[in-house]
Amino acid sequence: MRLRNAFRLPLLFACLTFLLSLSTGHLRAQTFNTQTGRQNITSLDGLWRFHTGDNPAWANPNFDDSQWPLLRSDKPWSTQGYPGYGGYAWYRFQVVVPPGEGNLSLSLPPIVTSYQVFVDGKLVKTVGRMPPDGTGTMALPTIVSLQVAPSQDTRSITIALRVWHWHGWSNYQGGGPQRGGGLVGQSVLLQRRTELSHDSRLLSNGGDYTLALVEGIAGLLGLLLFLIRRTEWEYLWFAGNALLNAVIFMYRIYWHLVPVAIITRDWVNNVLLLASALFFIAFLTSLLRARRTVLLYLAIAASFLQILNYTFLEIGLYPVGWTNLVSAILYAVILVWAAGLLIRKSRAGLPDAKLLLAPVLLALTLNPVESALWGTYQLGWQKTVPTSSINLFTRPFAFTMDDTVEILFLLAMLAILINRFARTRREEQRLASELEAARGMQSLLVPATPPVTPGFTVESVYLPASEVGGDFFQILPGDDGSLLIVVGDVSGKGLKAAMTVSTIIGALRNEKERRPAEVLRNLNRVLHGQVSGFVTCCATLIAADGTMTLANAGHLSPYRNGEEMAVDSGLPLGIVAEGDYSETHYQLAPGDRLTFVSDGVVEATNDKRELFGFERTQAISSQPAASIAETAKQFGQEDDISVVGIQYGPPRVEDASGVQAQAAAGI
Repeated sequence: MRLRNAFRLPLLFACLTFLLSLSTGHLRAQTFNTQTGRQNITSLDGLWRFHTGDNPAWANPNFDDSQWPLLRSDKPWSTQGYPGYGGYAWYRFQVVVPPGEGNLSLSLPPIVTSYQVFVDGKLVKTVGRMPPDGTGTMALPTIVSLQVAPSQDTRSITIALRVWHWHGWSNYQGGGPQRGGGLVGQSVLLQRRTELSHDSRLLSNGGDYTLALVEGIAGLLGLLLFLIRRTEWEYLWFAGNALLNAVIFMYRIYWHLVPVAIITRDWVNNVLLLASALFFIAFLTSLLRARRTVLLYLAIAASFLQILNYTFLEIGLYPVGWTNLVSAILYAVILVWAAGLLIRKSRAGLPDAKLLLAPVLLALTLNPVESALWGTYQLGWQKTVPTSSINLFTRPFAFTMDDTVEILFLLAMLAILINRFARTRREEQRLASELEAARGMQSLLVPATPPVTPGFTVESVYLPASEVGGDFFQILPGDDGSLLIVVGDVSGKGLKAAMTVSTIIGALRNEKERRPAEVLRNLNRVLHGQVSGFVTCCATLIAADGTMTLANAGHLSPYRNGEEMAVDSGLPLGIVAEGDYSETHYQLAPGDRLTFVSDGVVEATNDKRELFGFERTQAISSQPAASIAETAKQFGQEDDISVVGIQYGPPRVEDASGVQAQAAAGI
């Protein structure tokens, strides 16, 4: 029983399979009808009737055009017996519409320059601008609806094309259809074909898309570098040049997809090129620290003259061939300036110039050469169509020699800027390290706490305007109870001034002479020929009995008890090899207070651009050193501020408080 059940399922499956095979044996394969599934599209390539001139009657379908010559519809008329012809011309042909066909359209190939389409005498479409406003227009494929409804009868439709060819092109660019590919058929199908053609044109512009993207990214990177380093303008000029080039390439894509009047196209394109050229000139000038020569100004003028050149073309002053020849000359001026600058800087050993030399000369040479070749071709001086657009590869899109040169040129400039940024960054880190070392050294050389000076009360304050400064002072007590005070100021700021200060203080600490005039003479010998600027300095020796001797080398005179002291002054240190410094003598009374200040106090400047000045300085000169320095700083510090206060003997009884002194100073 179990065995019988085991065979029951396979037997049932076999029976069903047999019955199914019997039933499907009577079924037929699906039929594909080529007649009912056919979609009508007919080529318009062939012979069209042609006639030069203009006559509205030629649009009439009943007009007899049998005497008109026949021209091929896939070539311009200049290659078929009408070279150099510009102005009006007409084409005529007929389209036979079978019964039941409707909703038909024409797909016309690019026709130069502008034209009107008449269907059975009725104007149905105008492409471009016809006279009196007509100019050259970039020709593109066009869809024209025949506007016919389905009919039971066969019909013949007359198509007339009224073509106007711009005279600016006529001597080198033939009018009429530029290639084959005209079609007539169902509007939906032609529209799909047009969309595919549009996509194909988009893909063919892949090189321009690539360049626009690369230029845009490079421009944004240059702008970012400028925002990081706002004092280095070459980054901004590079960014402007690259971003404008990106716009130029996008505009080039635009006019290949949308009909644009040639003069309008060239005008906009040349304005963009002008701005790009000016940014490029500014970039090279800033990057290579170029001098302002006559040739530089000629290069700038040549950029502006390009606009005037195309203005002359628009108003018809001279033909397009001469426009290109003039353009070649103007491009050559920029080339000569750039080549001279790069070669000169390369010979001087500048690495940036060496890296830029080849790509810049290659890129700039293409413009005048190509413009000159186009000009001579358009004027009929030579018959070869010039082009530097040699395809290096065509898949997935065409990439030309021009595109390669542009990429190399851009990458060279970008590499230089990135390398320059990295080099500057390393230099900043090195300088920061040196400044830190100099700051530490200066803190040792100009101590915040004065030395022990029996018989004298000494105060000192030093406020550098930057990390390190050029002010200095030394308080040098003597074994005989005297006190030598040397205060001064090195011209300039920063690390270089700080290094000069270290040289001065080292010399002072090794100085055996304490007479002020001799101290200045010895310092002058040390500094002469070693510093590019100069050093002001005042040396003062106060004996234990209050006898005071001063010698001054161009520094501010000190103040005693709120009054400026009269001191003979000689030349600042470091200017001449042998300086002569006279001495001035005073006698101090116990309690007298001396104040030495640097020009950072007097030259402090507020928001109204008012100087602190000598009157305010004198008015507060009896105050503590810290108070004087802070007052000048709050007023508006512009330079290093140093203040040294010396009181001889016991304190004097002051007649007025520091607050009264500030009020008198008008602070």
